[in-house]
This record gives sequence, C-alpha cells and structure tokens, in this order.
Amino acid sequence: MLSWVIVGIVTAAATALCVILVARLRRAEAAQEATEALVEGYVIRAEEYAILDLSSAAKTLPGAEPGGRIDTFLNGFLDDGREEALTAVSELVRSGRSLQLLVTDTEGRPWELTGRPRGGELIFALRDATLAVTELRKSEARIAVRERALEAGWYERRTILNLLNTGSAIAWHRGRDGEMIWSSGCVNTRDGSVTAQQTVALVRARPGETGADDNGVARSRVEILPAGAIEPLPLQVIEVFAADGSATGIATDATVAAQAERTLSRFVQTMTETFAHLTAGLAIFDRNQKLVLFNPAFAQMLQLDPAWLANRPSLRDAIDALRTKRRIPELMDFHAWRERLLSLFDNPERVDFDEVWHLADGSNIKVIARPHPHGSLAFVFDDISDRVRLEQRYRQSIDLQEATLDRLDEALVVFGTNGRLQIVNDAFHEIFGTDPATVRPGRHAREIMAICAGLTVEAETWDQVAGFITAADAREPFSEALTLGSNRRLRLRVAPLPGGGTMLVAADVTDSERIAEALRERNDALESAEEMRTAVLDQISHRLRTPLNTIFGFGQLLSDARFGQLSDRQREYASGILEASGQLLDTIDEVTDLAALGPNARPETGSPPLLAETLELTRSLLQKRAAEAGVGLTALLPEDELRPDCPTEKLRQIVFSMSAGAILRTATGGSVSLSAMVEASGDITVIATEHERDGAPNPVTGSATAQAGEAALALTRRMVESEGGAFSYGAVTDPEIAGTRACAATFPPAGPDAAVMDPAKPALPAAEDTPLRLDTPIEAATARAGAGGS
Repeated sequence: MLSWVIVGIVTAAATALCVILVARLRRAEAAQEATEALVEGYVIRAEEYAILDLSSAAKTLPGAEPGGRIDTFLNGFLDDGREEALTAVSELVRSGRSLQLLVTDTEGRPWELTGRPRGGELIFALRDATLAVTELRKSEARIAVRERALEAGWYERRTILNLLNTGSAIAWHRGRDGEMIWSSGCVNTRDGSVTAQQTVALVRARPGETGADDNGVARSRVEILPAGAIEPLPLQVIEVFAADGSATGIATDATVAAQAERTLSRFVQTMTETFAHLTAGLAIFDRNQKLVLFNPAFAQMLQLDPAWLANRPSLRDAIDALRTKRRIPELMDFHAWRERLLSLFDNPERVDFDEVWHLADGSNIKVIARPHPHGSLAFVFDDISDRVRLEQRYRQSIDLQEATLDRLDEALVVFGTNGRLQIVNDAFHEIFGTDPATVRPGRHAREIMAICAGLTVEAETWDQVAGFITAADAREPFSEALTLGSNRRLRLRVAPLPGGGTMLVAADVTDSERIAEALRERNDALESAEEMRTAVLDQISHRLRTPLNTIFGFGQLLSDARFGQLSDRQREYASGILEASGQLLDTIDEVTDLAALGPNARPETGSPPLLAETLELTRSLLQKRAAEAGVGLTALLPEDELRPDCPTEKLRQIVFSMSAGAILRTATGGSVSLSAMVEASGDITVIATEHERDGAPNPVTGSATAQAGEAALALTRRMVESEGGAFSYGAVTDPEIAGTRACAATFPPAGPDAAVMDPAKPALPAAEDTPLRLDTPIEAATARAGAGGS
C-alpha cells in the first residue's frame, strides 16, 4: 500500500516536472524566435524558390506569403537593385553562394538583403538600412575629401618637382639655426646654370630675417655668376619665416624683371630729360599725395623753390605755398576748394580735373589732372595767357565783323559748304520781315529758301538759289530782281565764296528805282517843256515879234524929225504906237519866261494805306503763282475806304504773306479769296479764305509745300503781332461750308479820320440763300467772303 502511495507521489511529481519543462521550453522557443527576429529582421524560409515560412514581422511585407515564390516577391517589392537581387538569388539557389546587398523598395526605403543556405533550406532576411546608408554616405564623403586632398597633394608635389627638375626654380628649407636642411632644383639660362648649392650658400651668408615684413615674408634680389657665364644671373628670392625661426625659400629667374627695371630706369631718365625741356609744368604726386616728379617749368611757372620741391612736399603743403605766393586764384572759400582738390585722391582712376586759374598778375594757367599708375595723379600746368589774349582779340574781331554786317543797309546771308546758314545780318530781317528765331544760323538753305519763296512774287528764283548753294560743280555769280509782297523791289546778288560757301546780298532798290523813274519822267518832261518852249518861242518870233518889230520900227520912223515934222496929235499917236509896242513886247517876254518853267510834282501824302488798293495789288502780284498752282485767286474789294492802322509796306507784306501761304495750303482745284470786314469793335479784319474743291484732299502734312505753308503762317503771325494786330487761323465749323479754312489779321482803324463802317453793314454783300450759322468772327468773315466770291 505504501508503495502505491510512493508511486503515485513520484508520478505526480514527474507529471508536474514535465509540465514545468514544457512551459520553459515554450518560453525558450518564443525568446529564441524573438531574438532571431530581432537579429535577422524580416526572415523568410524557403526551399529553392518556394517560400516555406515567414517570421511574424515578414508576414507584414506586401506580397510575402507561404507557398509563394521568393523571386516574385522580390520583383514586386524592390525598386533600386532589383535586377542585382534577382541575379544573386538565382546564384544562391543554384550554387549556395550567400548574398548581402543594399536595395531600395518601391517606397524609397533602404534595406539590407541577406541570404544563406541552412541545411536543405534557404534563409532570407531583410533589415532596415537607413542608419547604415547614412553612415555609408558620410564615410564616402570623408573618403572623397581625403582622396581629393591626396590628389591635390600629389599634383602639388608633382608640380613642384616638375618646376624644380625643369631648371626654372630653386627651393630650400632652413632650420631655426639657419642651417640648410633641404634644397633642390636649378635655374638654367643660355649662358649657364645656377645650382641649389650656390643659391643656398649665398642665402646663408645673408642675415636671417633682414627685410621680412609683418607676415614674415622677405623678398630680395641676388645675382649669381653661372659657371662659364660673363654676366651674373639675377634671381628673385622669397623666404617665408615660421614662428619657430625656420624658413622656406624659393628663387626664380629675374632676368626679365631686371631688364624691365633697367628699361624703366632708362625711360624715366629719358622722360625726365624730356620734361626738363617742356614749356608746360608737370608735377606727379603719389598715392600718399607726395611730390615724386616735377620739371623746371613747374617750379618757374608757379614761382616755387626747386630745392624745396626736391624734399617731396605734400600736395597740401604745395597748395599753401602757392597761396602764399598768390599763384592760385582768389577764392571765396579757399579751404573748401583745397579739400575738393585733395579729394581727387579718393578715386584717382576716375579723376577728370580741368580748371583755368586766373591769377592776380593777369596770367592764366590751365590746370589738368589725370590718373597716373599705382594711384598717383599727374598735374599739367599750361600758361595760356597768350592764347587767351588771342581769343579775346578774335572775339573782338568777330564782334566787330558782326556789328559791321548789322550796320549794312543790304541784307546779307552766308551759307557754308554743308548748305547750312552761318551768317545773317539785321538788314535781312528788316527787309524780308523775318525774325531771328526763324532764320537763324544752323538751318538748311532749303528751309530758308522755302520761307523766302513765300515772301516774294518770284518763287522760282529761290529754287535756283537753293540749287546754286548745294551744287558741287563750278558756279558763276548771278543776280535777280525780286518783288516783295509789299510791292517793294529788291536786287538779289548770289556769289560763291572761297572754300565752297555761298553769299547772298539783297538790296532794297525800290526807292532807287522810284527815284530813277522820277528822274526819267522829269527828264522827259523837261525835254518836252524845252521842245514846247522852243516851239512857243519860234511861234512868238515868227508871228508876234516880226510884225511887232515892224510896227515898232515904223513908229520910230514916224517920230523921227528927219523924215518930216508931225503935228502934236500925230506925235501923240506915234508915241502911243511905241508905248503899246513896248507893252506888247514885255507881255511876250513874260509869256516866253512862263513857257520855260517846268511842271511841279504833286507831293505825296502821308495818309494811311487804302485796304482795297492793297488787296488788288496783292491779287495782281500773285495771280500768276496761283494759276501755276491750279488755285483760283479773287479779291473782294470793300466798298468803303478802309484804312487799317498799319504802315503801307507792312500791310502789303502781311496781306501778301497771308495770300501766298493760303495758295500753298490749298489743293489743286481749290480757290483763295481775299476780303475785309469791320468788327463790332470797329477794328478792321483782313481775311484770306482757302476753299477746297469738293472731295479734294488737303495738302499732305509734312510735304515740302505744306511745310512752306506752315512757315508762311508762322511768319505772318509774327509780322501781324509786331504791328500790334491780332492773328488767327483755323477751319470753319459750319457744315454748310465744310472744308474751308481761313486766316485773319485784325488791326484798329487808322486814327480818328479813318473810315469806320457800320458793324451791321457787311463789307461784302452775302448771298440771300446762304445761311450764316457761325460761331466766331473769323467764320463770319469766311462765310461772307465765300458767299460773295464763290
């Protein structure tokens, strides 16, 4: 019985032990699986390509499942490195070769893929490789930097060795005690070579840090005689001293630099000798504003001591010395002027200083400052006193010439070889009625000719003159007669000048011709009177004196006692005959004297001009020009005696310019009418109306004809305003007379005795069937002119 109890106890104990062992075994397997998953990541167990089992983590991978193919899973899961992974898997299946790759999935995450055989199975593991990729990239960057440094060091060493081995440089290193530790290289020349030992020996003979700057760099020039050479070889030596006293040096061939320095020295010497003979003063100040070069002319011109200048004074000191000697201009603010001069060194590359100093002794010095190499400034002082005096004399000569030309009574203009106006005198503006703003130097001859053509009857003459001015062939002088719109006569003389210029001289010969005509008329009258007197005397002699002499002779015979005594009555009769004969003879003498007298000229009156006569005169002068332009020209003369307050010649020229400009601005087939009217204020208005043919276009703007018409319009306006009148020009807005333009000149009446019309009474009768829907006085005048003349 006891034995069964013991057996039961043992059995229970064994059962409990088994349960405990199984539980521990399961915990161990779970821990091992967790550890394996932690170590190997996402684990896939496969047989050849078939997936047998997956770890719990691997089951979360898309496309990984038992029974699937490992290559199909990797083909869909991987992106970058897919082909390489599939190839490695095939090699693992075929030969059992393990694989370890860095790949990227389709979402761009990096993975470490490993695969190895285990028994008859294949174990694949995927681990997150983000940290590994980051570290790998850092390592690659560090490696690349070191490779570049090694490569640069290699090239640096290679370059130094090439330079030293080609015989173009010598390098060395000295210790703190000055002993040479290392040296290499040589310098080869045409005459020989300098070795490193020669250079090092010469460098060792010099003090260690002599001439070193703040950075420990010492530069010097040495000369070594190569073996077999005649002339020494110059070397440029540079040594860099370290903090511990050691030094690294290099020496290069300085032959070219030495030759350049010798050339520069000879050039400076030559320039110094050249500057010494210059009449202009020269002074060069370096970047520190110190005088480094000057010539004797500078010291002599500015009265400075050459010995003092040789001590290299500053620019400020030189200016103060010049002020003491009064060799600078008298200035309101000397200190500001000096600071402005000193500020030129702030940016010497852009200096462009140019002044003329007018000194107290009457001399004039031109001062020019220009950039000089290395931040220096070169000042040039030129005494231009003689030149200034010559210019003053030249200006005085020009002023005298211009004043002389302006005092001439003849109009004179001169054109240059380029056809542009150079000289015009005041008489030209007085004769032609132009102003200096329109006819001014610089304008082309054709522009001037277009203006003149609108002022004279003979427009074609100015085309000939323009061709003469611009002609390139030989030219012969000629003269032409011109008639202004004021009916004054001009004599134009055109002649070439030396050098290709042209001179025009126009003289007003109206009074001369008038005097000549009066003299001719008076001469004719005198000749006629002389003939008449002779005839009268002949008649008197033959018909009066002969019988009278007979009567007088017989009367004397009767009174003579030798022929018989007469009674008292007979003597009385004979005395009466003699007395009557004497009276008759005196009468005949008086008649003879009266016959010898010539006719007296009727004195001219100074009354204001009659407007109707001016309109008719203008029409007759421009009739031919209008016909050639295909434009009708009419003058509607006012019935009343209108006399504007304007000189006769000025009024004639104004009306002529208005009419000539209107003809130029009117297209072929149109018409121009001249008329006059009295405003409500009593002023007198002269109108030139431009009527366009129905459907005809206006003259093209910008053409030569239109420009001439515009010039005539501006000229007319100035002439009217210069006489105190008002001028207007514009298109008529009335639709009944569309296409009509008009220009009007308004003047006050000439004094209290001038005729003033009733404003209600038009100067010209308007057609009864013409409606006058007008807005302005000029349109009213235009409508009346159009109705009366069209």
